[in-house]
Parts: sequence; structure tokens; C-alpha cells
Amino acid sequence: MNGHTVPTSYTERLEIFRKVDAERDGMVAEMMRNLEELQLQYAEKCDDYKNEVESRRMWQSKASTSERALTEQRQASGSNNFALAVLDGDGAIFNDYLYAQGKDGGADAAHLIHTELRNHLKVTYPESNVSDWSIVVHIILNVQGLGTKLQSCGIISNPNELTSFGRAFGLAQPLFSFIDVGGGKERADHKVRETLRLFLPNAQCKHVFFGPCHDNGYLPVLEPYRRDVATASRLTLIETTPAEPGFTQLGLSRIRLPQVFRSQNLPNRPAAAVNSPIQSTLAIRAPPGLPARAPPGIDPTAYMPKNPSPAPSIESGTTSNSWAAVGKGGAVAKSIDISTKKTPQKRSILLNVHDERVDPELPAMDSNAYHRFNDRVKANGKCCNNYHLQGKCDAKEYCDYSHGERLSPGEQLVLKHKARSLSCPNKYNCRDVHCFLGHHCKYGKGCFLDYCRFSDTHDQDIEPAKRMYEDGSEEWLSAYLDKIRS
Repeated sequence: MNGHTVPTSYTERLEIFRKVDAERDGMVAEMMRNLEELQLQYAEKCDDYKNEVESRRMWQSKASTSERALTEQRQASGSNNFALAVLDGDGAIFNDYLYAQGKDGGADAAHLIHTELRNHLKVTYPESNVSDWSIVVHIILNVQGLGTKLQSCGIISNPNELTSFGRAFGLAQPLFSFIDVGGGKERADHKVRETLRLFLPNAQCKHVFFGPCHDNGYLPVLEPYRRDVATASRLTLIETTPAEPGFTQLGLSRIRLPQVFRSQNLPNRPAAAVNSPIQSTLAIRAPPGLPARAPPGIDPTAYMPKNPSPAPSIESGTTSNSWAAVGKGGAVAKSIDISTKKTPQKRSILLNVHDERVDPELPAMDSNAYHRFNDRVKANGKCCNNYHLQGKCDAKEYCDYSHGERLSPGEQLVLKHKARSLSCPNKYNCRDVHCFLGHHCKYGKGCFLDYCRFSDTHDQDIEPAKRMYEDGSEEWLSAYLDKIRS
């Protein structure tokens, strides 16, 4: 056709070129996508690297800080080490001759304890330089209660001598303390327990001497440590009187300090010793043949003659409760009747200024009476409060609790303490003068018990302001009136 026809081969070749161009464009697009993904992954890796660098630097800084702190702690724990001795002074009683010396006895007691504990530490830690360790001693007790008891036993002549003894004890060694917590057994127990709890985990407290072996009430405190090998090795019990069976079963090491502490409890009743300090005082205060007014906490009848022989009355010619003032030459001046007629004492309760009942503080329990009471409970079961404290039980033979022979006064005091721990349903609104239950928490706002039956009374004012008698009459306490006037 005129020689101008386009060869078919060119068209085919053009199509081939177009396909190749399309493949090339697709490959270039794919390469671009791959490049973007690689760039994104590269950016992520760079961020991760930066984070790792910062993290490493942070941990390296913390490691350096921790290492410095550990070094400082090691240096601190290697210095100012000490051993602690905590003793319940109401049960751990010093030897009589120490109390009798007053101030000198207190200083001697401190020296003896320091020497004995230092020697024991040298034996227990032979590879340590225990001579650099300080020794801290806390004697926690009711000074007035123990002082009165020592006076009644004729060991000291005045309870104030125990205060001088304790002051000298603390001055003889700078880290020794004679701590008075006042009346109430739980006060001393609570302070002893909390002192042990505070110091035992302390790394600088290398060893603890604990003196509770006379009182089973401390067994729950020590029970957790019997299986803690690390703590048990740092704990030694000081045995004054022979340890109760529960303490021997703990497996903790025990030591005795016979040069320092009595191995027997104080007698329950004052000994009738000749020319004792108390009898001398009584002889000065009273006319011949009459009992004097005994010191607080002492039964006056203990110092009365067993078979008094009053002077015969000239008028009656028979023996009576009177004494004659004999004049010069044996003439009788006159006869004076001094017999006392006891009037029944009205029962009463204490109230605070808001007319809320306040429980009077009970005397401290005697350890011997406490053990006798526990033995009786183990043998016969729990004692009936109504029968033993009030003298009668309406349930009689149908009562679920033990009657039998009534408890002694000391054992009744133990039962009163236990009854006081039970909450009266009426709490501070109770007006029953015969009620022996507790009406408020005796620690008040200072109670730290995890569970307290009287938690709703912690804010109650427990200061007595007046006395309410069983007939409903009231009488303000002079001590409270003097306080508000001042």
C-alpha cells in the first residue's frame, strides 16, 4: 500500500517497552516503600538505643548511690554498737543487801550488772571486739509499789529509799535507766514489750538480754523468736527466780546473775523480825501496848501483839480495851477508853466530772498468788466471779464455773484483774456498786492494743471527780477540788 505501511513489529516492540516501564515503575515504588519502612525501623532503633543509654546511666547512678549508702551503713553499723538489757523490775528483785545500802547499793548494782553482762558478751562473741560495745540497761517497775513491799519485808525503812537507789543506779552508768511507770501491772508489761519490739530488729543492737522468766505473760512475746534462728541467737533470757516451764521450752539461752538478783520471791507477808526498821518506827508513834498506824499498803494487824494484855481498869476490876496513865508513885490518874467502834463502810463508786463511771486502779498482783490462781484454774476450771468476789452465786450447783473453797485475798485480786478486763454492758452508765467488771479502757487515749474491748471509751475522761454512794448521795473529791481551784 503505497510503501507507507507501519510494520507490525514496531507496535509489538512498543507494547513490550510499555510493560517494561510498568515493571520498572512498580519496582521503584516497592523500593520506596521498603525504604520508608527501613527508615521507620531505624528511627525506632535509634530511640531504643537512646532509652537504653539513659536507662543504663540512671541505673549506674543508682548503683553508685546504693554502693555509697551501703558503705556508709556498714561504717555506721560497725560503730556505736550496743547490747540492751530489759528487765521487769517488779519481778527481777535485787539482792537485799543492795537495797539496804541505798545510794551505794544502787551504784554497786549498776557496776555488777555491767561487769556480768560484759563478761557474758565476751564469751558469746569471742571474735568481736565487744569492749567497744555500749551496754544499755532499762529496769522498768512500779517504784512506789516495790518500795512499799520492801519496807514491809524489813529490807528498807522507807519507800523513798528505793528512789535514791534508782537514781544512783542511773547515775553510776550513763546508759542505765531506772524507769518508774507507776501502779498497774499492765503498765510495766506494756513498756517492757514495746522496748523489746523496738530494739530487737536494730542492726546496731547486737544482743538483747531479757528478764521476764518470773511471768508467763511474756511467753506470747517471745514465742515468734523461738523459730527465728537469726534473732534467737541474739537473745538471752536473764533468769532471776527459777524460770517457769514455758520459758525453758522456748530453747532460748538463759543466764543467772546470783550476785545481783534474788533467786526467791519476796515473802507475801512481812517478817516479824526483832528490831526491824518498821517496828522501830511503830514504837515511836504509838503508846505502849497500842498498834501504830502502819505505812501505806501494810496490814496494821501484822504489828499488833498476838495476845494483847491491856492494863486492868480500876473501876471495873476486869480487863478492858483501855490503858491507864500511871502517875508518880503508882497512883492512877484516870482511865481512858480508846476502843474503836467500827461503823460499816458504805459502798461507793467513782465518777468523773461528766457523771461517767471511773474504775479505781487495782493494786498490783502478787506473783505467787498469780501462780496459785492459775494452778487452781487448771485443776478445777475457771472460777465463778460472783461466788469468789461477792460471796454468793444465785446459780449455786447449776453454775458453770468453779466454787469450792473461796480464794485467798491475793488470789481474789488476781480474779479482780481478770474480771476488770471484761466489759460491763452498761459501760460508764453503770451505777451498781457491786459490779466488778470493767467500765472503760484503763489506758484511755494512750491505748495501743490492736483489739480493745473498750475502744468506744478511749476518749472518756478517766480522772475521778466525785464519789457516789449506794444510797445515791454524792461527794466531791478533795483532790479534784484542790486541782480546779489551783
